[in-house]
Order: sequence, then structure tokens, then C-alpha cells
Amino acid sequence: MNYSKKMKTKFIDIEAGSLISIIHEKTAKELGLFHLERVELFNPKNKKKIVTVIDTTDSMVKEKEIGLFKDVKKALGLRKKTEIIVTPVSVPESVKYIKKKMDGNSLNEKEIKKIVEDITNNSLSQIEASAFVSAVYIHGFDSEETIAMTNALVAGGKKLNLKKKFVVDKHSIGGINGRATMIVVPIITSNGLFMPKTSSKSITSAAGTADAMEVLAPVELSINKIKSITEKIGGVIAWGGGLNLAPGDDKIITIEHPLNLDPQGQVIASVMAKKVSVGAKFLVIDIPVGLYTKVKTKETGETMAKKFLEVSKKMGIKTEVLLTDATKANGPAFGAALEAKYAMEILEGKVYDNLAEKSCQLAGALFELTGKSKKGKGYEKARKTLESGKALEKMKEIIKAQGGKTFSSEKIKLSSKKIEVKSEKKGKIERIDLKELKEIARTAGAPTDKKAGLLLKVEEDDEIRKGQILFEIHGENSRKLEIAKERAIQNSPIKLGEVLIEKIS
Repeated sequence: MNYSKKMKTKFIDIEAGSLISIIHEKTAKELGLFHLERVELFNPKNKKKIVTVIDTTDSMVKEKEIGLFKDVKKALGLRKKTEIIVTPVSVPESVKYIKKKMDGNSLNEKEIKKIVEDITNNSLSQIEASAFVSAVYIHGFDSEETIAMTNALVAGGKKLNLKKKFVVDKHSIGGINGRATMIVVPIITSNGLFMPKTSSKSITSAAGTADAMEVLAPVELSINKIKSITEKIGGVIAWGGGLNLAPGDDKIITIEHPLNLDPQGQVIASVMAKKVSVGAKFLVIDIPVGLYTKVKTKETGETMAKKFLEVSKKMGIKTEVLLTDATKANGPAFGAALEAKYAMEILEGKVYDNLAEKSCQLAGALFELTGKSKKGKGYEKARKTLESGKALEKMKEIIKAQGGKTFSSEKIKLSSKKIEVKSEKKGKIERIDLKELKEIARTAGAPTDKKAGLLLKVEEDDEIRKGQILFEIHGENSRKLEIAKERAIQNSPIKLGEVLIEKIS
């Protein structure tokens, strides 16, 4: 048996995001522990037991104390200071499997399941979990590993059990603006299909679907609320981050984002796990292809599509993958309020552009997958639904059911502050850098500031006169607006072609 020690708790009012405890350097030496090793904490009063990584100090806690962050305090069910039993424990077995992946070897189902369990339960340190993500990024997953990861992610979370035959879903792997989901969901659900759409909030873009939908209605709904609304009116557009659907995946995503890592096998497993968790039986996947997206070539998109289809078949989900053109902006809006307003304008019939077209293509594919329309007729059904106003009325139902009160584009409040960026010369627009437009919108405050963003006023191939407005930058913070303008001037996201090609003498 390991040597144990009774220690008094000291609460540290910080949420660390993982299970970490702090002990004095002398206590660590007595227990035979080094920095980032592990201890088991046992609360004798309620019999709760957890494992944490330790940090050592010579000042924050006394020798007989153990410092507990808010995460640990909650996990142990502690409300007031008490004594707990601290016992050193060995490194999790999953660390051995992580090293195996780092060496470039494939993992089996048992090994992947153990890694996901330990990430979900905070049994791995941030360094160990990051090593796993990096190993997957470098060496990739084969098909068996991707399927095993999908199953492991599903097993670790809750499921939405809808007693409906036609539960459908749609997913875009992202990388471009425009909220197609906010158009697809009402088109689909107004035709008798069920779509419990859980979406993300943005970390790297100007807005995620949940950010834009939150402009119209609350998106932080419980699983029971999502279930009851979907069964009653057909669907929701909710934030998936707080639902505990594949929670291991949420933790892996937080590790991936700082380094902008998106290992293809992990992306596929992540998407499919969420779809299995909501009970989807039919699925359309949108892979935007373009210079400024995650998938830059058609060939890469086709390879990814085949892997999606292979995993979908194993999961029992009938799937179609669409490679969509992401060389141009999906509508002119970048930022939550601006993108929500534009999506509503499409539903209201005020606009029909490439974003509306893409939405009808995606919805049409779902109609054909489910047999709601014949092959080749799905797009027509989707467009008629949009043009008839049925989709708009269904969107209003969804907004109301989620507790929202904004039912039209005209009621969406935009920022009272904006800066116009104008062309300094005349010419023809040769290229629009979508990635840079997104970064300008983020510099202005998006997505944290819902009203911040960018509104594009021109398109590729437009003939531009000197002094013409190229785009507007919106935001509530004047200083951020100025910095965003400076960035726009310095980086020139809109390139004009030169009239003169060559001068010969």
C-alpha cells in the first residue's frame, strides 16, 4: 500500500479547467512526489474519490495543507474546509498508449477508449493530453482508429433519444462565414423532418452558428428542453457545449485550438460522435473547399469525404458529403449580429445569393436521403419551401420555442459605431482575402461582442471607383474599431488588378 497522509484543505478561488491540487515542497518530498505527478484525494465524509495532478510550492500552502482549485473542490463535494486523505498514485496506463501513438504506431479500440476515458475524467495532465493530440496530428488515424475514437467519444457522454424515424443532421467542417444552418434547419423542419441541431460557439472565426442564433434566442438549452422542443415543432438550433454529448471531444477540442490543430481523423470522429449522440439517422456533411479554409483542394476534400462515408456506414447513419465552393464569401456578413440579420433576410425573401443557394443544396440533399423527394428533386423542394415563406414561419416557431423575442431582420440591433473602409484607387477587384476579413472582424471584437464584425460591400470582379466603400467594420469598442481599421489598411484584404500589365519601350 502507498503511504497516505491526512491533510487540511485550503480553497483556491480559481477554476483551472482540469483537476490540479497544490502541496508544499516538503510534503511532496515526504510523499515521494515530483511536480506534475498524481495523488488520489479521498473525502471520508461523502466517500468521494478523485485523482489530481499536483503542483508544488513553498509559499501558497503550509506543510499540512493541500490547495484545491474550484474544479477539485466541486468534484470532491466540499463546501467547507475539512481533512482529506492524500495518497500518491501511479501514472495512468493510457500514458503508455500515448507514447505508442507518438512512435507512429496504430492504437486498438481498448487503448483509444482508455485514453478518452482518462481525458474525460481529467486523469491526464495537460501535457499528456496535448502529447496525444500532437501525435494524432503528426501520424493521423487509420479507419479502424477513427471508428474506435468515434465509439469512445459516444460512450463517454449522454444521448438524445428521440422517438422519431426521420432524425436528420447537417454539419460543416467550417472555415468560412455565413450561417447556412440557420436557413437549412427551418427548411427541413417545415417539411416534417426532425433536426435537433447542436452547434458550436466560435473560437477562431468571427461567429459560430450558436453565436449568431443567440442574437435571436437563447441557445443554452438542456437536453430535456431540446428533446421536448424538437418533438413538438421539429427542431432547435442550440449550443452543444454544455450538453455533455461526447464530453471527451469537447476537452480534446480545447487542446487543439491554441495551436490550430485539426487532425483529419479526429475531426471525423468528433463530428460523427456528436451525430450519433443526437440520434441522427440521415446526415449531410458540407466540406467547404478553398484557399482560406481547412480543406484547400478538391482532392483533399474527396479523400476526407470517403473517410466520412466509411465511418458513417459503421455508425448506421445514411450520409452524403457535399464539396462546396469556398473561394467566395458566403454572403457579405462576418460577425454574430450581422450574420444573423443576413440569414433572416434570406428567410424573409429579401436576398437570394450563394449562401441561399448553398443552403437549398444542403437541404435538398437531406430531402433526397430521407425519401422526402425523388433523386434530383430535393433542391427544387428546398427552394420552393424557402420562397413560399414556410421556412420563415418555422424559424419564428423555433425562436419562440427557445425563448427568443427577435422575429425579423429589422429587429436585430446592430452596433451604433462603424467605420467605412474605402478604395484609394479605381480598378477591378481581383481577389478578396476571406481569412483576413475574418481577422479584421475579430480585431473589432467578434465573436465576444455580438455586434462587432464586418460587412462586405463589394464582390470579386466588381469595377471599383476611387473612394467607393469596400466594407464596413462594426463594433461597440471605439479603440478596437480603430485597431481593426489600421489592420485593414495595412493588410489590404481586397486586391485590385492593375490595368497596366507591362510597359515596353
